[in-house]
Amino acid sequence: MSLKLVSIKDVPKSRLRKFDSGTEVLNEFLSRYSLKNDALGIGKTFVAFDGNEDVAGYFTLATAQVVYEDIPDEYRGKLPRYPIPSLRIARLAVAKNLQGKGIGKWLLAQAFLKIVHVAEITGLYFIIVDAKETSKSFYERYGFIKFNDKELSYFLPVETVRKAVEG
Repeated sequence: MSLKLVSIKDVPKSRLRKFDSGTEVLNEFLSRYSLKNDALGIGKTFVAFDGNEDVAGYFTLATAQVVYEDIPDEYRGKLPRYPIPSLRIARLAVAKNLQGKGIGKWLLAQAFLKIVHVAEITGLYFIIVDAKETSKSFYERYGFIKFNDKELSYFLPVETVRKAVEG
C-alpha cells in the first residue's frame, strides 16, 4: 500500500470527519481539535492518505518535559536533576479498516524521522508516549520503556532512534 503524509493544514475538514479508528477520542481529536491545535502551535498533526485518498491514519507531535524522578535509574546517567526536554507522540491512530497492515509502524517511523530532524535543531533527549491499554504492546514492540510508577507512560531516548534512522 502506498501512503502519502501531509500536514493537517493541507487536509479538507470533510476528510477528517470520515476517519474512524475505532476509538472515539482519537476520531474526535482529529475532526474537532487537530486543526486548532496546529494553528495555535500546541501540537502538529500529520495525516497519512492511502491510494484511495482516504485518511489511513495520523499522528500528533508536541513538546514535553520529563521529570528526573520519573526516569528509571539505569537511564539517568549524566542527566541533570531538572526536567528533561522531550517530544511527545501525543496521538497515533490508524483507520479501523486498515489496522494490522503495518500502517501504525509506518506512521511511527515517519514520526521518528521528524523527531530526529527536530533534535538536530533543538535540545531533545526523550521521545515519550502515553499509551492506551490497547496500544501498550505496540509501543513495547518498538522498544519503548516504561517510566517509573507510570503504568502506560513510555519513553525512548532520541539517540536510540537517531542510530536506527541513520544506521
